[in-house]
Amino acid sequence: MKRYISTLCMMLAGALLMTSCLKDEKEETTQYYENTAISQFKLSCVNRYVHTTTSTGADSVYKKTLTDPVVFTIDQAQRKIYNTDSLPSDVDLNHILASISSINSGTVVVNYPDKNGEDSLLYYSSTDSIDFVKLKDLRVYSQSGASYRAYEVTINVHKAETGKIIWEQKTAADLPTDAKKALWEQKAAAAGMKQLLGYGTAEGYAFGTDGMLMVSKDNGETWAADELDDDAAWLPTDNIAFASWAFAANDSTDYQMLVGTNDKSDKACVVWRKIAEYAKNSLTSRWVLLPIEEYAGYYLPKMENLNLVRFNNVVMAIGNDKNIYVSRDQGITWKTTTTYTLPETLGTNNLTAITDDNGYLWLVGKETGEVWRGLMIE
Repeated sequence: MKRYISTLCMMLAGALLMTSCLKDEKEETTQYYENTAISQFKLSCVNRYVHTTTSTGADSVYKKTLTDPVVFTIDQAQRKIYNTDSLPSDVDLNHILASISSINSGTVVVNYPDKNGEDSLLYYSSTDSIDFVKLKDLRVYSQSGASYRAYEVTINVHKAETGKIIWEQKTAADLPTDAKKALWEQKAAAAGMKQLLGYGTAEGYAFGTDGMLMVSKDNGETWAADELDDDAAWLPTDNIAFASWAFAANDSTDYQMLVGTNDKSDKACVVWRKIAEYAKNSLTSRWVLLPIEEYAGYYLPKMENLNLVRFNNVVMAIGNDKNIYVSRDQGITWKTTTTYTLPETLGTNNLTAITDDNGYLWLVGKETGEVWRGLMIE
């Protein structure tokens, strides 16, 4: 019996010893991944230094922060990182915070060349800015440190100055067409309307032969006098322009604006607006005459050949006085700015202005036939 117990004790001791050895061997063995790559790259903080002009004409600069402004492409085959949508020209490329991730816990390293042109490596940190002007490449090292991938990083910025309209001359063949407007014009003429003003999502507007403001809610088939909240004698009689856009404050709602000249106002255009709701069970909307802000000089001055467009989320009026008037408060005040200007070599002030679905502003010279296309560079 003692012999069996002794043998059993020896077997247990051996088992414990083997378990201990196996445990130690497992703890001391570490597996390293040799393959790694940058899997995500985005800009978490970019500063813009925007130049502007104060009300007194003095130059001013203010800082604006962009967060994740553009999408970057990572080309693993060519080991390149780049953005296809350009950043504004006034961004600070010397101090940018970036968010960079890697696969298999690779270590990301920033490589700046030293004064001799040799590699100078710094560990990447999401809280330390990167100078992308001096950057040679980004590297990601494998866990063992035996291998790495180097990526060329290109941050594309606009070559042109931002914060203004960039104009280019085009041809008549490039002009966008508006088949819906042509159809509304046909229907209005067939119904005996004097002048089609424009149309929104659910309604079209025209002046009748008696000068009444008419509305059609069935694509021009029938017309009726529209409702006004003010004296119809203040409706525009000449240089009439109209614009309609989706009203951001409400769903299924258009903001309609009608401007023009009238003998009742010596200096300013008259501006009417209508908030047209077209959802089911919506209340009837009325046209309202906006007050003329003469005391501050921020009214829309009387001018001939008036155009009205909605462009870059502001309302713009363009006439024959070589200016673009901008309203940021839905037609109450109007101002000129250095942001919105006409082409420097424009050959006429007798213009037609339209916009398209791609964010362009188009100008057509009625006398010269010249065509200009403008794009707002943010």
